[in-house]
Amino acid sequence: MNIKAIEEWVKTDQHFHWQTHAHFMERASISRRELLKRGLATGAVAFGSALAGPVGLQSAVPSGGPPNPVPGGTDLAPFGFFHFYFPTVGPPGAQTIASGQGDPSLITDFNGTVGVFECAGGTGTATTESGIETQYWAADVRFMNGEYIDVHGRHRQGTFTFI
Repeated sequence: MNIKAIEEWVKTDQHFHWQTHAHFMERASISRRELLKRGLATGAVAFGSALAGPVGLQSAVPSGGPPNPVPGGTDLAPFGFFHFYFPTVGPPGAQTIASGQGDPSLITDFNGTVGVFECAGGTGTATTESGIETQYWAADVRFMNGEYIDVHGRHRQGTFTFI
């Protein structure tokens, strides 16, 4: 179905018993340029957050103890070793979730729901001393919600994010 067909359908009263505004589709649609701008802004926030330092696990239940990280992880030279695995593609020789060698959760002794989102292929330009350069970005976003055993051996319930 194309946008014209949707516009015609909205103008009729066949879809619902209430009427929409005549300019509904003008506000409901978004241009490619606006979508790109919003996507780049979201990526910039995610990338800027990553530059601020490694984002640790943040518990939604402040009274619980911190969780134990997964054993192993990824060496991101020169930044150091981190207890996480890339979803699909990582540095040469890195274990990944897709290869079956990495863990999508970042928590040892975890029982719950894990969501993983990977977005890659974004580009932008930056003006540097050597001229205009193309820069690339990618995002690895996860959430974990469930029960875990904290560093003190106590069972806890919590929600965690990783960006």
